[in-house]
Amino acid sequence: MNISEIHVGDQLRGHVKEDMEQDFIGEVEKIYENSVLMQIIESDEIDKSNVIELNNKIVVSCHSVSPVKPLKKAN
Repeated sequence: MNISEIHVGDQLRGHVKEDMEQDFIGEVEKIYENSVLMQIIESDEIDKSNVIELNNKIVVSCHSVSPVKPLKKAN
């Protein structure tokens, strides 16, 4: 994702191989030159201890995030 497409408050799906085993969803708190600081708001149970160790925050490259797809509305 291009850094110019990201805004504070956006919810994004991210993956950081070094710190988390599975994808997670986070909210953007700060934007850097090529990365973002995110508050982890949803993660896999397998990463629970990693999230605690990270104090629910993680810096992610803008190339390792994508928009969270909205839930399909029931008709």
